[in-house]
Amino acid sequence: MFENIRDKVIAADGLADLRITFKNRKIVFCTGCYDIMQSGHAVFFNQCRQFGDVLVVGVGRDEIITQLKGPGRPVNPENNRLYLVASMQDVDYAVLNDQRLSAGKIDFYDVMLNLRPDIFVLNNDDSGIKEKKELCARIGTKMEFVSRIVPPELEATSTTRIIDKINFAYRAPLRIDFAGGWTDVPYIMGNKLGYVSNITISPLIELKNGKFNFSGYPRGSGLSTSTAVKLLEMISSKTYNSDSKSLANIGEDLFNLENTELNWAIGRQDQYSIVFGGFSCFEFGPTYAKRVDIDVPFEYLEEFKKNLLILHTGISRNAQSAVEQVYQNHKTATGQDALDKLAAYGKEFALSLQKKDFIRCAGIMELNFKAQVQLASASTNETLENMYAFALKNGLIGGKIAGAGGGGAFIFYCENPEHLKIAMKKEFVDCFEIDFDFHYKDIKRLNKV
Repeated sequence: MFENIRDKVIAADGLADLRITFKNRKIVFCTGCYDIMQSGHAVFFNQCRQFGDVLVVGVGRDEIITQLKGPGRPVNPENNRLYLVASMQDVDYAVLNDQRLSAGKIDFYDVMLNLRPDIFVLNNDDSGIKEKKELCARIGTKMEFVSRIVPPELEATSTTRIIDKINFAYRAPLRIDFAGGWTDVPYIMGNKLGYVSNITISPLIELKNGKFNFSGYPRGSGLSTSTAVKLLEMISSKTYNSDSKSLANIGEDLFNLENTELNWAIGRQDQYSIVFGGFSCFEFGPTYAKRVDIDVPFEYLEEFKKNLLILHTGISRNAQSAVEQVYQNHKTATGQDALDKLAAYGKEFALSLQKKDFIRCAGIMELNFKAQVQLASASTNETLENMYAFALKNGLIGGKIAGAGGGGAFIFYCENPEHLKIAMKKEFVDCFEIDFDFHYKDIKRLNKV
């Protein structure tokens, strides 16, 4: 059966003989890369076939397609594409195009000279029309145009869209919590309002073909990896319709999903931060979360980032100990005082950042860390305290432990992040930096849902 296809593949040096063989027939020529054959190609071949008796299709060579389409293209090698084109019902012959690219994106100059087709068919949105007209005029070929049509039975598609769909991955950022953590937990706040300032960061966590790519982030860093994972599982589920949901709806759905599994023991900041993206100061009530109207210019955020260092302590975070202490202490006078401080710091950080008072922001981070420890002593330990003290002697202005603490990553604001990083790694051999950028897209824009 394959012989029928092989017979339709012709070498370039056989084109002149083909013209002689069909001297009394109207030969039609069209060309393309045909990297991933799809319905639009079949429709195009059928359109071309209507202009004459014999349809010859030129197929772009691998090296030419790479020049035109960029690295990673073509997906399929030239001979595979050539024979697949030849297998199409409306195609009488298929030939590989030239090995050089001329002006007007013409890689079929010699093919046209040898074949001298009666008709050359192009899509009406083709580029390089001027050069192609000149070539047709030289060899006496008539140029015809067709529009890209989609029969009612089909859906519009393209090779690029197919490749994008194959490569598609759901993506989510992580987050840095600058100030206010714990005040987003309804159970411990009661009827008090909480405020948390945070920002999302990249590299992004990805979910592709059922597998997660954690982009090098160590688990238990205090950057909310687990919530990002839950979010990707939720929005990728066939039963979840993100299109009809607002960002607040998605954040609340994620909060409910995680709390159902964790007995309503956590807060809303991670879910809302990762869903909304960018910098936020959130207000948290007993049953809601909402963004506070504190606008911080992009330029301020990027300038602030230049002096930030995320340094993993090398200690695996044990958040459970801190969580248990918070639940034991939150109703005590000391615990209530700590929560009041944390809520105030959460809002003050955003207002200070809005004023471009980065030194005050760093100071608030340090005060926040102390309030965390006041609420739960397990937020720190002797090693963490030694690391923080050493950092202060080497350019640290202020910082805090990420998340609930007890290990994981420090967020440092310092005079010279590179100097501090080197000093810390020399003194504490298990610590390492986590490279990051601020990330500004919300989860719907990021995943186009």
